Order: sequence, then structure tokens, then C-alpha cells
Amino acid sequence: MKTYFKWMLLLIVLVTVENTIAQHAKSTLTSQEKTALISMIQEHLKTSYVDKDIAEQMTASVGKHLEQKKYKKISDPIAFSKTLTKDLQYISKDTHLNVRYEPKRIAQRKRIVSKEQQLKMEQRMAIKMGEINYGFNEVKILTGNIGYLNLSMFADTKYAHDTATAAMKFLSNTNAIIIDLRNNRGGVPSMIQLLSSYFTEVTPVLLSNFYERKTASKTQLYTLSHIDGKRKSNTPLYILTSKQTFSAAEAFTYSLKHYKKAIVVGEVTKGGANRTKRFNLNDAFSISIPYIQSTHPITKGNWEGIGVLPDIQTFEKEALVKAYIAAIHKTVNRNKNRVFNKIGYDFLQEKAVANAIIVFKENTRLFPNDANTWDSLGEAYTANKDTDNALRAYEKALSLAPDSHAVKAMIQKLKSTI
Repeated sequence: MKTYFKWMLLLIVLVTVENTIAQHAKSTLTSQEKTALISMIQEHLKTSYVDKDIAEQMTASVGKHLEQKKYKKISDPIAFSKTLTKDLQYISKDTHLNVRYEPKRIAQRKRIVSKEQQLKMEQRMAIKMGEINYGFNEVKILTGNIGYLNLSMFADTKYAHDTATAAMKFLSNTNAIIIDLRNNRGGVPSMIQLLSSYFTEVTPVLLSNFYERKTASKTQLYTLSHIDGKRKSNTPLYILTSKQTFSAAEAFTYSLKHYKKAIVVGEVTKGGANRTKRFNLNDAFSISIPYIQSTHPITKGNWEGIGVLPDIQTFEKEALVKAYIAAIHKTVNRNKNRVFNKIGYDFLQEKAVANAIIVFKENTRLFPNDANTWDSLGEAYTANKDTDNALRAYEKALSLAPDSHAVKAMIQKLKSTI
């Protein structure tokens, strides 16, 4: 899984590098250089890649491409790295596996950094992460007492523990929680561990087994027995996903889904399950290789190459409203029509008209003889400039409430625009 600590630290190093740092790689590649690079890639795959059989298939494949002169006309180093990545991923279906041309980064990593400099860079990195609130973009309580958390990264709890705890405390009295991971590309295991602990029991739960093929070492990730705040292990949890949801975000989703602690709503995720390490091949090229395989204790497998499958599959843009509706159905027993009506108008106020229509349509399905539900749907269609459907909704409302002057006026107004 990606480590945002490393990425942020790298970013800081790169933006502070002196402009005099030389690019040690050539602008074009010779056939000898390409052959040497492929040989190094093959060696790293054979020794480190999580799946030995797939590693052998990849090494054989790029070797065959080399023999068949597929790479002969590619002299641009960036194009070469992208072609190699595509060829390796074609075999492995592994989106964590990447070859990169990055001479500046490699030169920087070779610089000797003192402990004092390292500490300063870490402090600056912490400040940078704090400026984006460690990925906790939005925390709020929606109509119906449904908690909502928009999380864009799984930041290291070394820095983000207090922010995560504050968010969970804020949501502690809600009837259900929606965690939005549609724009979350991953992060570190410690945040998976912390957040998962709020939705599980006190006794630590095994989230994942890890196996490193090169060293044959095994490790495990458990939830925490102690957290600050209230556990929500019996609270309905909905996790929103998209095709971009990746890595640690997938791990969190997959684990809670298969422990039946969460309902996943949205799209099939990107499909990166295994922990990754970046190796420098020479002064210009590197390769990111998944070297530790994760296995879930329930499924005995993971989501590598296939993604996490939603329980409620829908388009990314509709995931929130679909999860919201499901949460209301799960938690509200009285005056549900009024609750849905208020939610619909909340969406209208936010200019989220498409979501408002979905909510109002659900209300008319549940309460087809309630004139007010049809009137609200008509208003949403009107806001969407859908005159035909607006008229149908208002006419249905009028059939249920024939003395409504407001509905009659809206019908007359809409007909005058046709």
C-alpha cells in the first residue's frame, strides 16, 4: 500500500532541491541500456514480487518482447518506462507495479541527509499534511442524524491521530455513518487500524495477514483494543467507492465489508491490494514492486486486480444519495415521508438537483398517495428544467389534492412555457 509519509517527504525534498542538481541520465537510450534495464527488472521481479508464478510470466514476457525487437525504436526514456509498465501490468493486472523514469528523484535520494535535516523535513511534511487536514475534508451530520465523513487519504496516525479521533467523536451520536472514499487513493496501515477499531468490538480483530516472499516473513494487522471515544460496532456503516478508490482505502473497505460491518456503495474499486516498495534500477529508472501480499482472514484472498465489489453497485455520482437513502431506510421508522422530503429539499438548496430527484422519487414510491411527495418531485423536475416530468408529477399531486391552488398555479405556469 502507498505510504503518504514517504510521498509527502519526497515532495518536500523535490521542491527544495537546488536547480543545479544534474540530470544524470541521457535523453535517449541505447539498445545496451534498454537490455540492462530489462535484466535488472527481471531480477527484482524474480526475487521480490509477491507472486512467484506471475513474476516468472512477466520476466519471460518482457524478455520475449526484447528478443522480438518490440523496444528497438523506443529511445525516449519516459516512453520506454510507460511501455514496460503497460507490458508488466498486462500480465500481472497489478496497478501497483510501475516502472518510472525519475533521475531527479533518484539523485536526491542519494544525497546524504543529516538527522537534523531529516527532522526538519519531517516537520515540514507534517505541516503540509496539516494544511489539508490529513485528508479529513468534511465531517457533518445530515438530516435524519446520519453522519458523513469525506476522507481523501489514510494519513499516518503519528500526525493525524487527533484529527481522526475528533472526527469520530463528532459522529459518535449519529444513527448511521457514511464514509466517502470515492476520491481516496490510499495511505498507511495505521489509519486503517485506527478507523476500523471504531466499527469493531473491544477484542482486537484481525484485519489482514501479510506475507513477504523474499524473506518468508509473516505479519498481521489488528484493530486496537483501546480508542478515544465511543465504538460504533453496531451502527450501520456505508462506504462510498469509485473506480479511483485505491490501496489502503480498498483495504479498509474490503476488510469491513467481509466482517459484515459495512455496506459498500458505488463502483468497483481500482484493485491494488499488496504492499509496495520502490527500487532504484540505476541513476534514472526505478520500479515499484508489490513485495508483501495481503490476505483477509475471512476470504483467504484479497482484491488484487479485481477491486472491491460494492454491495449496492451504482455510478460514482449517485453513490452518496443511494447510501443516504439506504441509511434512512435502516434507521428511520416514523415520519419517513417527512424525513425524505426534508432531505430532498436539502439537496435542492445545495443545487444537487439530480440527487433531489432521486430522493423525491423514492418518496413517491413509498408514499404514492401523498400529494405533497408528488408536489416536491414536481418542484425538483422544474428546477432541472424537465417540464414534461414536472407536469406529470404536479398532475398526480392534483389528482390527490384537487383543491390545491398552488399545484394548479404551477401546472398553468408550466403549460404556458410549452
